[in-house]
Amino acid sequence: MRNVVLPIVTILVAFIGLRALGASSDGTSQSRTDNAASSSSAEEALTDRADAFMKGVQQAQGFSGVVLIARDGRILFARPYGMANLELDVPNTLDTKFRLASITKQFTAAAILMLQERGKLSVNDTLCTYLRDCPATWKTITIHQLLSHSSGIYSFTESSDNDRYDPLPMPVLDTVARFKDKPLDFAPGTGFHYSDSGYLLLGYVIEQASGKKYEDFLRENIYEPLRMQNSGYDHPWLILKHRAQGYAQRNGTTVNAAFMQMDTPFGGGSQYSTVGDLLLWDQALYGEKLLSRNSLMAMFAPNPGQVPAEWLLGKKGGYGYGWMIEELFGRKLYVHGGLINGFSSIIMRYPEDRTLVIVLRNQEEDFPGDLKDLKIVFIAKGLSAIAFGLIPSAATTR
Repeated sequence: MRNVVLPIVTILVAFIGLRALGASSDGTSQSRTDNAASSSSAEEALTDRADAFMKGVQQAQGFSGVVLIARDGRILFARPYGMANLELDVPNTLDTKFRLASITKQFTAAAILMLQERGKLSVNDTLCTYLRDCPATWKTITIHQLLSHSSGIYSFTESSDNDRYDPLPMPVLDTVARFKDKPLDFAPGTGFHYSDSGYLLLGYVIEQASGKKYEDFLRENIYEPLRMQNSGYDHPWLILKHRAQGYAQRNGTTVNAAFMQMDTPFGGGSQYSTVGDLLLWDQALYGEKLLSRNSLMAMFAPNPGQVPAEWLLGKKGGYGYGWMIEELFGRKLYVHGGLINGFSSIIMRYPEDRTLVIVLRNQEEDFPGDLKDLKIVFIAKGLSAIAFGLIPSAATTR
Protein backbone atom coordinates (compact mmCIF):
# COMPACT_ATOMS: atom_id res chain seq x y z
CA MET A 1 0.00 0.00 0.00
CA ARG A 2 1.91 2.93 -1.23
CA ASN A 3 1.23 6.56 -0.79
CA VAL A 4 1.29 9.64 -2.95
CA VAL A 5 -2.18 11.09 -3.22
CA LEU A 6 -4.11 13.17 -5.66
CA PRO A 7 -5.63 16.41 -4.34
CA ILE A 8 -9.27 16.27 -3.18
CA VAL A 9 -11.88 18.09 -5.17
CA THR A 10 -12.21 21.71 -4.07
CA ILE A 11 -15.57 23.44 -3.97
CA LEU A 12 -16.47 25.27 -7.14
CA VAL A 13 -17.33 28.91 -6.51
CA ALA A 14 -19.24 30.99 -9.05
CA PHE A 15 -18.19 34.59 -9.26
CA ILE A 16 -20.76 36.96 -10.69
CA GLY A 17 -20.06 40.53 -11.84
CA LEU A 18 -16.35 40.44 -10.99
CA ARG A 19 -15.32 42.67 -13.86
CA ALA A 20 -15.98 45.64 -11.63
CA LEU A 21 -13.16 44.44 -9.36
CA GLY A 22 -10.58 44.78 -12.11
CA ALA A 23 -8.15 42.59 -13.94
CA SER A 24 -6.47 41.28 -10.77
CA SER A 25 -9.77 39.88 -9.53
CA ASP A 26 -10.44 38.37 -12.94
CA GLY A 27 -7.11 36.57 -12.73
CA THR A 28 -7.88 35.20 -9.27
CA SER A 29 -11.28 33.99 -10.40
CA GLN A 30 -9.81 32.27 -13.43
CA SER A 31 -7.11 30.63 -11.28
CA ARG A 32 -9.68 29.25 -8.85
CA THR A 33 -11.81 27.97 -11.67
CA ASP A 34 -8.79 26.28 -13.27
CA ASN A 35 -7.81 24.68 -9.96
CA ALA A 36 -11.33 23.39 -9.42
CA ALA A 37 -11.49 21.97 -12.92
CA SER A 38 -8.09 20.32 -12.50
CA SER A 39 -9.11 18.81 -9.16
CA SER A 40 -12.39 17.58 -10.61
CA SER A 41 -10.52 16.01 -13.50
CA ALA A 42 -8.13 14.30 -11.09
CA GLU A 43 -11.04 12.83 -9.13
CA GLU A 44 -12.66 11.57 -12.31
CA ALA A 45 -9.38 9.94 -13.31
CA LEU A 46 -9.11 8.26 -9.89
CA THR A 47 -12.68 6.98 -10.19
CA ASP A 48 -12.03 5.58 -13.66
CA ARG A 49 -8.80 3.88 -12.61
CA ALA A 50 -10.28 2.42 -9.42
CA ASP A 51 -13.35 1.09 -11.21
CA ALA A 52 -11.24 -0.43 -13.99
CA PHE A 53 -9.00 -2.07 -11.39
CA MET A 54 -11.99 -3.47 -9.48
CA LYS A 55 -13.65 -4.75 -12.64
CA GLY A 56 -10.43 -6.58 -13.45
CA VAL A 57 -10.39 -8.05 -9.94
CA GLN A 58 -14.05 -9.01 -10.22
CA GLN A 59 -13.46 -10.75 -13.53
CA ALA A 60 -10.38 -12.57 -12.26
CA GLN A 61 -11.56 -13.40 -8.74
CA GLY A 62 -15.35 -13.14 -8.87
CA PHE A 63 -15.10 -10.40 -6.23
CA SER A 64 -18.25 -9.70 -4.23
CA GLY A 65 -18.30 -6.83 -1.79
CA VAL A 66 -17.97 -3.07 -1.37
CA VAL A 67 -14.88 -0.87 -1.54
CA LEU A 68 -14.22 2.72 -0.49
CA ILE A 69 -11.46 5.30 -0.87
CA ALA A 70 -11.76 8.55 1.09
CA ARG A 71 -9.56 11.46 2.05
CA ASP A 72 -10.17 13.95 4.85
CA GLY A 73 -13.62 12.43 5.30
CA ARG A 74 -14.57 12.98 1.67
CA ILE A 75 -15.44 9.94 -0.41
CA LEU A 76 -13.35 9.75 -3.56
CA PHE A 77 -14.55 6.33 -4.69
CA ALA A 78 -17.16 3.96 -3.26
CA ARG A 79 -18.73 1.14 -5.23
CA PRO A 80 -20.46 -2.21 -4.68
CA TYR A 81 -19.72 -5.32 -6.73
CA GLY A 82 -21.32 -8.73 -6.88
CA MET A 83 -24.26 -10.08 -4.91
CA ALA A 84 -25.32 -9.69 -1.30
CA ASN A 85 -27.53 -12.75 -1.73
CA LEU A 86 -27.08 -15.11 -4.66
CA GLU A 87 -30.21 -17.14 -3.95
CA LEU A 88 -32.50 -14.11 -3.91
CA ASP A 89 -30.57 -12.28 -6.63
CA VAL A 90 -29.91 -9.23 -4.41
CA PRO A 91 -26.89 -7.13 -5.41
CA ASN A 92 -24.51 -5.53 -2.95
CA THR A 93 -25.07 -1.81 -2.35
CA LEU A 94 -23.23 0.83 -0.37
CA ASP A 95 -25.69 0.11 2.47
CA THR A 96 -24.93 -3.63 2.61
CA LYS A 97 -23.87 -4.79 6.07
CA PHE A 98 -20.87 -7.10 6.33
CA ARG A 99 -19.47 -9.14 9.19
CA LEU A 100 -16.24 -7.42 10.22
CA ALA A 101 -14.40 -10.33 11.82
CA SER A 102 -11.20 -9.07 13.50
CA ILE A 103 -11.77 -5.42 12.65
CA THR A 104 -13.96 -5.79 15.75
CA LYS A 105 -10.77 -5.72 17.84
CA GLN A 106 -10.30 -1.97 17.39
CA PHE A 107 -13.74 -1.29 18.87
CA THR A 108 -12.93 -3.56 21.80
CA ALA A 109 -9.65 -1.70 22.32
CA ALA A 110 -11.43 1.66 22.19
CA ALA A 111 -13.94 0.47 24.81
CA ILE A 112 -11.10 -0.56 27.15
CA LEU A 113 -9.45 2.85 26.75
CA MET A 114 -12.77 4.60 27.43
CA LEU A 115 -13.17 2.65 30.66
CA GLN A 116 -9.63 3.57 31.65
CA GLU A 117 -10.39 7.26 31.09
CA ARG A 118 -13.46 6.89 33.34
CA GLY A 119 -11.47 5.28 36.11
CA LYS A 120 -13.19 1.91 35.77
CA LEU A 121 -9.96 0.04 35.03
CA SER A 122 -6.34 0.45 34.06
CA VAL A 123 -4.53 -1.30 31.23
CA ASN A 124 -1.97 -2.22 33.88
CA ASP A 125 -4.57 -4.17 35.87
CA THR A 126 -4.17 -7.91 35.83
CA LEU A 127 -6.69 -10.00 33.96
CA CYS A 128 -7.37 -11.96 37.14
CA THR A 129 -8.80 -8.81 38.76
CA TYR A 130 -11.85 -9.35 36.54
CA LEU A 131 -11.86 -13.12 36.02
CA ARG A 132 -12.69 -15.67 38.68
CA ASP A 133 -10.85 -18.97 38.90
CA CYS A 134 -7.85 -17.58 37.05
CA PRO A 135 -5.19 -20.17 36.22
CA ALA A 136 -1.93 -19.70 38.08
CA THR A 137 -0.13 -19.09 34.78
CA TRP A 138 -2.36 -16.06 34.13
CA LYS A 139 -1.78 -14.31 37.46
CA THR A 140 0.63 -11.68 36.08
CA ILE A 141 -1.07 -11.12 32.71
CA THR A 142 -2.25 -7.54 32.26
CA ILE A 143 -4.95 -5.93 30.14
CA HIS A 144 -2.17 -4.20 28.21
CA GLN A 145 -0.71 -7.57 27.28
CA LEU A 146 -4.10 -8.81 26.06
CA LEU A 147 -4.49 -5.69 23.92
CA SER A 148 -1.02 -6.01 22.39
CA HIS A 149 -1.06 -9.81 21.86
CA SER A 150 1.85 -10.18 24.25
CA SER A 151 0.09 -12.21 26.96
CA GLY A 152 1.20 -15.61 25.69
CA ILE A 153 -2.33 -17.00 26.05
CA TYR A 154 -3.07 -19.76 23.55
CA SER A 155 -5.46 -18.69 20.77
CA PHE A 156 -8.47 -21.01 20.83
CA THR A 157 -9.12 -20.45 17.11
CA GLU A 158 -6.00 -22.49 16.39
CA SER A 159 -7.54 -25.61 17.93
CA SER A 160 -8.11 -28.44 15.46
CA ASP A 161 -11.66 -28.91 16.77
CA ASN A 162 -12.60 -25.23 16.73
CA ASP A 163 -15.09 -25.55 13.87
CA ARG A 164 -17.41 -27.78 15.88
CA TYR A 165 -17.99 -24.99 18.41
CA ASP A 166 -18.80 -22.28 15.84
CA PRO A 167 -22.51 -23.11 15.44
CA LEU A 168 -23.10 -23.50 19.19
CA PRO A 169 -24.38 -20.83 21.57
CA MET A 170 -21.27 -20.50 23.72
CA PRO A 171 -21.24 -18.32 26.86
CA VAL A 172 -17.90 -16.56 27.17
CA LEU A 173 -16.75 -18.54 30.19
CA ASP A 174 -17.51 -21.80 28.39
CA THR A 175 -15.15 -20.71 25.62
CA VAL A 176 -12.56 -19.64 28.19
CA ALA A 177 -12.76 -23.12 29.68
CA ARG A 178 -11.56 -24.51 26.36
CA PHE A 179 -8.15 -22.84 26.63
CA LYS A 180 -7.57 -21.76 30.24
CA ASP A 181 -5.51 -24.88 31.05
CA LYS A 182 -3.37 -24.68 27.91
CA PRO A 183 0.29 -23.82 28.48
CA LEU A 184 1.34 -20.28 27.61
CA ASP A 185 3.06 -19.74 24.28
CA PHE A 186 5.69 -17.67 26.11
CA ALA A 187 6.11 -15.82 29.40
CA PRO A 188 3.73 -12.82 29.53
CA GLY A 189 5.26 -9.70 28.03
CA THR A 190 8.17 -11.45 26.33
CA GLY A 191 6.81 -12.08 22.83
CA PHE A 192 4.05 -11.56 20.27
CA HIS A 193 1.44 -14.09 19.20
CA TYR A 194 -1.86 -13.02 17.66
CA SER A 195 -4.51 -14.36 20.02
CA ASP A 196 -8.26 -14.31 19.56
CA SER A 197 -8.46 -15.59 23.12
CA GLY A 198 -7.01 -12.31 24.36
CA TYR A 199 -9.72 -10.19 22.75
CA LEU A 200 -12.48 -12.56 23.81
CA LEU A 201 -11.22 -12.03 27.37
CA LEU A 202 -11.14 -8.25 26.82
CA GLY A 203 -14.82 -8.36 25.88
CA TYR A 204 -15.47 -10.07 29.20
CA VAL A 205 -13.36 -7.47 31.06
CA ILE A 206 -15.47 -4.71 29.48
CA GLU A 207 -18.62 -6.33 30.85
CA GLN A 208 -17.16 -6.75 34.33
CA ALA A 209 -15.77 -3.22 34.54
CA SER A 210 -18.76 -1.42 33.01
CA GLY A 211 -21.63 -3.50 34.39
CA LYS A 212 -23.07 -3.65 30.86
CA LYS A 213 -23.21 -6.26 28.16
CA TYR A 214 -20.34 -5.91 25.72
CA GLU A 215 -22.64 -5.19 22.78
CA ASP A 216 -24.60 -2.59 24.75
CA PHE A 217 -21.44 -0.78 25.79
CA LEU A 218 -20.24 -0.53 22.18
CA ARG A 219 -23.65 0.64 20.98
CA GLU A 220 -24.12 3.29 23.67
CA ASN A 221 -20.56 4.60 23.75
CA ILE A 222 -19.33 4.28 20.16
CA TYR A 223 -22.03 3.61 17.60
CA GLU A 224 -24.73 5.94 18.88
CA PRO A 225 -22.46 8.95 19.57
CA LEU A 226 -20.95 8.62 16.08
CA ARG A 227 -24.34 7.93 14.46
CA MET A 228 -23.05 4.61 13.17
CA GLN A 229 -26.60 3.40 12.66
CA ASN A 230 -25.58 0.47 10.47
CA SER A 231 -23.19 -1.20 12.91
CA GLY A 232 -23.70 -3.65 15.74
CA TYR A 233 -23.38 -7.16 17.10
CA ASP A 234 -23.96 -9.68 14.33
CA HIS A 235 -26.34 -12.08 16.03
CA PRO A 236 -27.55 -14.48 13.32
CA TRP A 237 -31.07 -14.46 14.77
CA LEU A 238 -31.50 -10.71 14.20
CA ILE A 239 -33.73 -9.54 11.37
CA LEU A 240 -31.15 -7.24 9.87
CA LYS A 241 -31.99 -5.31 6.72
CA HIS A 242 -29.33 -5.21 4.02
CA ARG A 243 -27.24 -7.94 5.64
CA ALA A 244 -25.02 -9.80 3.18
CA GLN A 245 -25.08 -13.58 3.06
CA GLY A 246 -21.59 -15.04 3.51
CA TYR A 247 -20.11 -17.43 0.96
CA ALA A 248 -17.26 -19.90 0.70
CA GLN A 249 -15.64 -21.99 -2.01
CA ARG A 250 -15.86 -25.76 -2.02
CA ASN A 251 -14.15 -27.68 -4.82
CA GLY A 252 -14.36 -24.62 -7.06
CA THR A 253 -18.07 -24.05 -6.35
CA THR A 254 -19.59 -21.17 -4.38
CA VAL A 255 -21.55 -22.42 -1.35
CA ASN A 256 -23.21 -20.86 1.67
CA ALA A 257 -20.62 -20.42 4.42
CA ALA A 258 -20.84 -22.60 7.51
CA PHE A 259 -23.24 -21.27 10.14
CA MET A 260 -21.60 -19.46 13.05
CA GLN A 261 -22.89 -18.01 16.28
CA MET A 262 -21.22 -14.74 17.22
CA ASP A 263 -20.84 -15.78 20.88
CA THR A 264 -17.53 -17.46 20.15
CA PRO A 265 -15.58 -14.57 18.51
CA PHE A 266 -17.18 -12.04 20.92
CA GLY A 267 -14.71 -9.20 21.57
CA GLY A 268 -12.42 -10.45 18.84
CA GLY A 269 -14.75 -10.66 15.83
CA SER A 270 -18.50 -10.28 16.41
CA GLN A 271 -19.44 -6.95 14.83
CA TYR A 272 -21.01 -5.93 11.51
CA SER A 273 -20.85 -2.60 9.70
CA THR A 274 -20.87 -0.79 6.35
CA VAL A 275 -18.21 1.21 4.51
CA GLY A 276 -20.12 4.40 5.36
CA ASP A 277 -20.14 3.72 9.08
CA LEU A 278 -16.46 2.79 9.05
CA LEU A 279 -15.74 6.16 7.45
CA LEU A 280 -17.46 7.82 10.43
CA TRP A 281 -15.28 5.72 12.73
CA ASP A 282 -12.15 6.72 10.83
CA GLN A 283 -12.96 10.41 11.16
CA ALA A 284 -13.67 10.13 14.87
CA LEU A 285 -10.12 8.83 15.41
CA TYR A 286 -8.65 12.13 14.19
CA GLY A 287 -10.29 14.06 17.03
CA GLU A 288 -11.13 13.59 20.69
CA LYS A 289 -14.87 13.03 20.47
CA LEU A 290 -14.54 9.46 21.72
CA LEU A 291 -11.02 9.11 23.07
CA SER A 292 -8.52 11.52 24.56
CA ARG A 293 -5.26 12.34 22.84
CA ASN A 294 -3.39 10.12 25.29
CA SER A 295 -5.68 7.17 24.60
CA LEU A 296 -5.32 7.63 20.85
CA MET A 297 -1.55 7.75 21.21
CA ALA A 298 -1.65 4.47 23.15
CA MET A 299 -3.91 2.87 20.54
CA PHE A 300 -1.58 3.73 17.67
CA ALA A 301 1.77 3.18 19.36
CA PRO A 302 3.54 -0.03 18.27
CA ASN A 303 4.36 -2.17 21.28
CA PRO A 304 7.60 -4.08 21.87
CA GLY A 305 7.51 -7.65 20.66
CA GLN A 306 8.82 -8.97 17.37
CA VAL A 307 5.95 -9.28 14.90
CA PRO A 308 6.61 -12.13 12.44
CA ALA A 309 7.23 -11.01 8.85
CA GLU A 310 4.19 -13.00 7.67
CA TRP A 311 1.95 -10.75 9.81
CA LEU A 312 3.24 -7.58 8.14
CA LEU A 313 2.28 -5.96 4.85
CA GLY A 314 5.51 -4.00 4.74
CA LYS A 315 9.03 -4.61 6.02
CA LYS A 316 8.54 -3.55 9.63
CA GLY A 317 5.78 -2.77 12.07
CA GLY A 318 4.27 -3.44 15.45
CA TYR A 319 0.90 -4.03 17.05
CA GLY A 320 -0.79 -1.24 18.99
CA TYR A 321 -4.21 -1.72 20.56
CA GLY A 322 -6.48 -3.26 17.91
CA TRP A 323 -4.34 -1.95 15.03
CA MET A 324 -1.13 -2.92 13.29
CA ILE A 325 1.16 0.07 12.83
CA GLU A 326 3.31 -0.16 9.70
CA GLU A 327 4.84 1.86 6.89
CA LEU A 328 3.83 1.46 3.25
CA PHE A 329 4.25 3.67 0.20
CA GLY A 330 6.67 5.70 2.30
CA ARG A 331 3.95 6.67 4.76
CA LYS A 332 2.66 5.52 8.11
CA LEU A 333 -0.18 3.01 7.95
CA TYR A 334 -2.69 1.86 10.56
CA VAL A 335 -4.27 -1.37 9.34
CA HIS A 336 -6.31 -4.36 10.43
CA GLY A 337 -7.98 -7.16 8.54
CA GLY A 338 -10.44 -9.88 9.40
CA LEU A 339 -11.25 -13.41 8.26
CA ILE A 340 -14.34 -15.31 9.40
CA ASN A 341 -16.92 -17.73 8.04
CA GLY A 342 -18.32 -16.20 4.85
CA PHE A 343 -16.52 -12.85 5.08
CA SER A 344 -13.19 -11.06 4.86
CA SER A 345 -12.39 -7.42 5.54
CA ILE A 346 -9.64 -4.84 5.76
CA ILE A 347 -9.40 -1.19 6.84
CA MET A 348 -6.31 0.87 6.02
CA ARG A 349 -5.72 4.36 7.44
CA TYR A 350 -2.87 6.53 6.17
CA PRO A 351 -2.94 9.24 8.86
CA GLU A 352 -0.38 11.59 7.30
CA ASP A 353 -2.63 12.01 4.26
CA ARG A 354 -5.88 11.27 6.11
CA THR A 355 -6.55 8.69 3.44
CA LEU A 356 -8.79 5.69 4.06
CA VAL A 357 -9.18 2.46 2.10
CA ILE A 358 -11.81 -0.14 3.05
CA VAL A 359 -12.63 -3.48 1.45
CA LEU A 360 -15.53 -5.58 2.76
CA ARG A 361 -16.27 -8.95 1.12
CA ASN A 362 -19.01 -11.52 1.67
CA GLN A 363 -16.54 -14.20 0.63
CA GLU A 364 -14.41 -16.07 3.12
CA GLU A 365 -10.72 -16.56 2.62
CA ASP A 366 -8.40 -18.96 4.39
CA PHE A 367 -5.24 -17.54 5.89
CA PRO A 368 -2.46 -18.62 3.49
CA GLY A 369 0.31 -18.27 6.06
CA ASP A 370 1.33 -14.75 4.99
CA LEU A 371 -0.96 -11.72 5.08
CA LYS A 372 0.63 -10.40 1.91
CA ASP A 373 -0.79 -13.37 -0.01
CA LEU A 374 -4.42 -12.67 0.89
CA LYS A 375 -6.64 -11.62 -2.00
CA ILE A 376 -8.28 -8.91 0.07
CA VAL A 377 -4.86 -7.43 0.87
CA PHE A 378 -3.97 -7.39 -2.81
CA ILE A 379 -7.18 -5.47 -3.55
CA ALA A 380 -6.63 -2.96 -0.74
CA LYS A 381 -3.03 -2.36 -1.80
CA GLY A 382 -4.13 -1.80 -5.39
CA LEU A 383 -6.76 0.73 -4.33
CA SER A 384 -4.20 2.45 -2.08
CA ALA A 385 -1.79 2.78 -4.98
CA ILE A 386 -4.52 4.34 -7.11
CA ALA A 387 -5.45 6.74 -4.29
CA PHE A 388 -1.84 7.91 -4.24
CA GLY A 389 -1.52 8.33 -8.00
CA LEU A 390 0.52 5.16 -8.45
CA ILE A 391 0.04 2.19 -10.75
CA PRO A 392 -1.24 -0.93 -8.98
CA SER A 393 0.35 -4.28 -9.69
CA ALA A 394 -0.70 -5.73 -13.00
CA ALA A 395 -1.22 -9.11 -11.30
CA THR A 396 -4.97 -8.70 -10.96
CA THR A 397 -5.45 -12.43 -11.34
CA ARG A 398 -3.79 -13.05 -7.98
